[in-house]
Amino acid sequence: MRFVPWRCLPVTMINFLLPMASNSKKIQVIQTVDTGDFSTFIPVNATQTCMADVHAIPFNEQVRGVNLGGWLVLEPWITPSMFYQFLNKGEGETGFDMYTFCEVLGPEEGNKQLRRHWDAWVTKDIIEELAGMNVNSLRLPVGDWMYKPYGPYPGCTDGSLEYVDLLLDWAAEYNLTVLLDIHGMKDSQNGFDNSGQSLGFEWTSSVTVYPAGLTTFQHWPIRAAEWMGKFDRKTTSYPQINYDNIEHSLDVIRGMVDMYKDHPAVFGLQPVNEPWELTPIEHLKDFYWEGYLIVKRSAPEWKYVMHDSFRFDPNVWGGFMAGCPDRVLDTHIYQAWNRPASRASYYNNACSWKQRIVEMENQFGPVIVGEWSLATDNCAMWLNGFNDNLPGFPMLPCKYIPCADPYMGTVQPGTPVDKNQPLQGPYGSGV
Repeated sequence: MRFVPWRCLPVTMINFLLPMASNSKKIQVIQTVDTGDFSTFIPVNATQTCMADVHAIPFNEQVRGVNLGGWLVLEPWITPSMFYQFLNKGEGETGFDMYTFCEVLGPEEGNKQLRRHWDAWVTKDIIEELAGMNVNSLRLPVGDWMYKPYGPYPGCTDGSLEYVDLLLDWAAEYNLTVLLDIHGMKDSQNGFDNSGQSLGFEWTSSVTVYPAGLTTFQHWPIRAAEWMGKFDRKTTSYPQINYDNIEHSLDVIRGMVDMYKDHPAVFGLQPVNEPWELTPIEHLKDFYWEGYLIVKRSAPEWKYVMHDSFRFDPNVWGGFMAGCPDRVLDTHIYQAWNRPASRASYYNNACSWKQRIVEMENQFGPVIVGEWSLATDNCAMWLNGFNDNLPGFPMLPCKYIPCADPYMGTVQPGTPVDKNQPLQGPYGSGV
């Protein structure tokens, strides 16, 4: 099955589990109590809470969801056949993520390959099959560049919105709902390739003297995320906030709400996926609040799903947006990055989340598990980036099997891979 969570085994189905800086400038709010455009509740800007809610419908049924990963936002580990063409390529010739894929190939060739991929990766018969398996919701990762193109994206990702429309219509036909998940943000919200752009990054070929002639790079030791501003690695902080980027993201939300507010299949919106744990939390909450008001003005029945920024802690989220209807906290549960342990330890870890989620529900409100996996290792190829890995991973020996045949056939450049070749470059510092 092609529908996978980010950074987990390709055969895993995702459940959306729904139990009952020093810069003083902030996103501007106009008044303390905003009574305009909200017919069913009153938002209080000063406290980022709501009152007088008369319509909120409690989450009282399980959402059995699947992530449509790797379709509109490329990730090398999910669709490696899109990236085989960059093996043995040099500096400036290698695509590591969505951004560099378009940058290296250019608008014409990049769009040609993407359209071929979009046609093959998600099809109507697959949506029908998922509906027949009692899946009732789809989480659709999209990039902000699809709605406000920038950098290398104009031309390269042209036509992507047509596939969003197709997916929504297919979902409606089979009585499925869709969570629109803004998975990739301008300048990256986490430095992962799943954000569209791996940051930071630098080529190290010039200082790789042995073996001679290798093309090398590093990413993980210098990872950064610059959606909210220029990250200072020495202080692990953001001396200044990039309000232009934040306004860009809010504009994307406005555009998406206007575009899809009347579509019956839309379940709701997730304004950003996995902002990293060093994101300034107060600025993130400001962004979440402003995005929520945008959504609720025009799409009052949508759910508003906020990722926990890898900080699933009631001390961080308890009381935030209290009294506001239809807001949800999303957490992602993986054990693949844990230290090796016994089978019983993995079971106990999984079971321990029940109490943690109950506690968060008591302090914040509804929680979904938007991504999870049964994987207990890092053996999947390129799981931690194209031809790279986190230092020290994988922690256990991996069983290697031949690469699968490309799903688009051999028309895709770089396929089929020569299975008799040794490991090919360029080489990340984690290889």
